[in-house]
Amino acid sequence: MLKSIISLSLLCASTLAQTPVHSWPTTHKHLGVIYEDINVTLNLWINSKDVSSQPIVYDTTHDSHHGHYMIFLIDWMIPASDMSTPDQYDTLVPGLAVNTTNRLHWWGGNFTLNGRGVFVNESDAVSPYTAPRPRDSTNHTYAFYLFDQPEHYKLPVKAADGLYYDQITDARFNFSMVPIVQAVGKPLAATYFISNNA
Repeated sequence: MLKSIISLSLLCASTLAQTPVHSWPTTHKHLGVIYEDINVTLNLWINSKDVSSQPIVYDTTHDSHHGHYMIFLIDWMIPASDMSTPDQYDTLVPGLAVNTTNRLHWWGGNFTLNGRGVFVNESDAVSPYTAPRPRDSTNHTYAFYLFDQPEHYKLPVKAADGLYYDQITDARFNFSMVPIVQAVGKPLAATYFISNNA
């Protein structure tokens, strides 16, 4: 009986989306992310003081290849009023709640897997890691995505020209993942956590 329950639990866990509810794109494969000694699990609340440094990202799927990867971190709960007027809301990438959008916190490319299963790179990020710093007491949802980076993948022109490089640029708001998915396919793995300014 216990063996059946454990098997059922594992089966259910393996079919759960690893991305926030009502977000896009989605995947059912878990991405390993560690901040210091905090292992990110779905919907875990983490104090914003504990995510100030770029985390370690590791492979949990064991079906990764020896090619290159891209890693993204997106905040899905940016109040639309932070960047537009109500008449412009319909032009925003939808966030997870009414009148919210998103913000790009990290876009790193050219990652490879080292012998310990950790994603590493030695190149500059397209969008260097910016620590989550919610300005309000609302819970913000931060999602990590792992994408394949095909051998002949070319960055969108604006990204290649440094549009997202400045950590405080407004260009990081209202970030569309559509061109990424169209170019390289759905995410290979993901995970997310919750934080606020408490």
